[in-house]
Amino acid sequence: MTKKLNKIYEDNAKRRNLYGGKRFLGFTPNGNDVWTTMRFEKDSKKLNLDLGKGFSKLYDQKSFLSPTRVHIKLSQPKPINLKMELQRNSRNAGGKVSIRTLEYIEKLKSAVDSKQSKSHVKEIPTKLLFQYVASVIYPGDLDEKNGFRWSDVTNIWGLPSGEYFTIDSFPSIKDNEE
Repeated sequence: MTKKLNKIYEDNAKRRNLYGGKRFLGFTPNGNDVWTTMRFEKDSKKLNLDLGKGFSKLYDQKSFLSPTRVHIKLSQPKPINLKMELQRNSRNAGGKVSIRTLEYIEKLKSAVDSKQSKSHVKEIPTKLLFQYVASVIYPGDLDEKNGFRWSDVTNIWGLPSGEYFTIDSFPSIKDNEE
């Protein structure tokens, strides 16, 4: 990435107060789409991770888990034709959702909610936690006009460093909202 582009993204991050996006995970057995959402506010330093309505139903064998990665920024509407979007993204390798992905996202949720753990410093999410969440849910927007990346947030918005930890050290949660 060029220095000029880095500066553009950093300047965009300085002007914003919200970072967030959604990732499509799959369809429940009855065809409902499930999106997980992350949102981080610069001023309050609050990080939220919402698993999405119907998340636990994705464990059902009759569910359809996304074979490719589809993510959008918070302000962007969901694609009108998700199946066509999946086909369009099929050329991009990676991003397949598996049962392991779902379990990992549940552990991410647990880490985000554990404000007294290694994932936070004085109840503020650490750079590492933010990186883990953003990498799985929404890595950023490369639109030069307004976009910026998760790394711009960790470098510019004042997140603490904190101790090293792994997401697998957090429990999987099963009390999802339906």
